[in-house]
Amino acid sequence: MMGRFNNYIENITPDIHNKTKSYISTNLAIFEPEDFILDKEICFDDYHFIMLFTTPPPAKIDKKPRQFKKGNLVSFDPGACLTVLSTGIHKYPVKYFDITIKRDFFQPVASEISRTNEVKFKRIETTFSYRLVEAIVNFQHEVLNFGSSYPLMVDSISIQVVGQLLREINGSNNIFRDKALRDQQSVTRAIDYMQSYYNGPISIEDICQIVHLSPHYFIRLFKQHTGQTPYQYLMAIRVQRAQEMLEKSNYSMGEVAALCGFVNAGHFATLFKRYTGVAPSEYRRHKRGWRQ
Repeated sequence: MMGRFNNYIENITPDIHNKTKSYISTNLAIFEPEDFILDKEICFDDYHFIMLFTTPPPAKIDKKPRQFKKGNLVSFDPGACLTVLSTGIHKYPVKYFDITIKRDFFQPVASEISRTNEVKFKRIETTFSYRLVEAIVNFQHEVLNFGSSYPLMVDSISIQVVGQLLREINGSNNIFRDKALRDQQSVTRAIDYMQSYYNGPISIEDICQIVHLSPHYFIRLFKQHTGQTPYQYLMAIRVQRAQEMLEKSNYSMGEVAALCGFVNAGHFATLFKRYTGVAPSEYRRHKRGWRQ
């Protein structure tokens, strides 16, 4: 497992690395150093985060000077470079978590949460909450006590860490708000499509092409927003249109079934009764008799 992080670990000088607590899984590594690596530019291959419990020395990110604050979370996209500067004035107290997450693990999790293929952080520095600390401590506890004996458990906690990091960095007004808006728009487009083409042979694949989502994700999303599966929602639209035709037209049951997108008259009769509690013919008689 450590081999996945060798490129980063090689940047840590032996005297610091020997005094560093390390918690390493296949996809996530957390380090608790007792000192800063000074005056050495370190470039990150993967997603990298630093949780600061004390005020660090001044630093440069991609040659730009920065002074980070105690109690903040600093985020680095892959390819970013950090240099922590020595000041020669006094020794800074050291307490921080150094977190590295493999790109091929972070991106799919972030994509599921944010619906973007490539995650770029809008803010380099933000505060962090006790929830993130709790997730980190849970990961440390699992690795320290069980190592790689339960990989599913480690991956589950790692996903929680990634999810909480995204919440901390982007907040409710950025990536999650954008995701909620995109999700709602996708559901609205799907409903509009079903209402326009309910009388045709619509499939889940057809709808997913319109909204640009996978069938598995779309079905789950649609049910979260409407309380029904896409199939149930489409059948409800067809039944509603059939009710209107039965009330206002003289079409036969077979014609109503065909015009509303049902497979045949038998399929129509079965679903109509399931949704309304009465057979189509009985519904027509009741409505016609009531009007008379």
